Amino acid sequence: MATVSQTSTSAVKVKKSRRRGGIFDPTSILGYFMMLPAMVVLILFFAYPLGFEIYSSLTDMTLGNDAKFIGFDNYGSLLADPEFLTAARNSFVYVTAVQLGKFVLGLGIAILLHQKLVARGFWRAVVLVPYAMPGFVAYLVWKLFYNPDVGSLNIILTKIGLIDAPIAFLGDRDWAMPAVIFATIWRGFPFWAIMFLAALQAVPKELYEAAAVDGANAWQRFKNISLPGIRPVVLVVFLISTINTINSFEAIWLTTAGGPSDATVILPIFAYRGLTSFNIGQSAAAALSLVPVALIFTYFILKRMKKDQ
Repeated sequence: MATVSQTSTSAVKVKKSRRRGGIFDPTSILGYFMMLPAMVVLILFFAYPLGFEIYSSLTDMTLGNDAKFIGFDNYGSLLADPEFLTAARNSFVYVTAVQLGKFVLGLGIAILLHQKLVARGFWRAVVLVPYAMPGFVAYLVWKLFYNPDVGSLNIILTKIGLIDAPIAFLGDRDWAMPAVIFATIWRGFPFWAIMFLAALQAVPKELYEAAAVDGANAWQRFKNISLPGIRPVVLVVFLISTINTINSFEAIWLTTAGGPSDATVILPIFAYRGLTSFNIGQSAAAALSLVPVALIFTYFILKRMKKDQ
């Protein structure tokens, strides 16, 4: 009985101590004080710019003129703008193709590097080269590679007889978007490959051995063991990479600058062009049009991750 009473007394004391704690508790105040520098940085470099952009999108702000509040007129004019709709369609094609290509190539390379290869460490380092290169350098190299006069691609295709005359891949409406997509995939797939490789290495080998004893073939082991084992990593990588690709600017700007005509104009390029004409309000609205898409995509990915837990 004494033990029971002591336990109940201790529980009451814990409850009372929890009640006394709160936002004004000394430890809580110390915690807020320690968080203050990070909060200041977030407010200065995230909250304030985002708030100013939202405010700008609701005005007719232009450089040198007083901004007038016009509500959602900028968003309405964008939906009626054929150039904006073209940029939105190009963005969908670009993001979808790039993400699919990164996934397929990254997963394939990860599976290959997961096998027992000669000089496996060397090949793993080589795979990282495209991702380690500065984006500026990588895309200028691809621009040179696609050059119709001195580009290696045209020289190779001409030598093997696939084409009779050089093709201006970045200057042709039919070839420009596929060319930029391929360059973007090459630049980004190493991140997927390394993340998938790390996830594959974390899957217990005993599961593969047990499946092999039960007569499962390679495809069955991959479908029932490897994929479920790396699914959380796949979702996280897909989320991060998709958001980065939606906001991608340098890949297209350094290769085609959105041309020829509007063949490769995506929403970040469209918003930038608006800024160069000093139409700040409409450019802010165009940039913010990406936010709902990113939020919806993030919601479904996080929901799927929570379901898998």
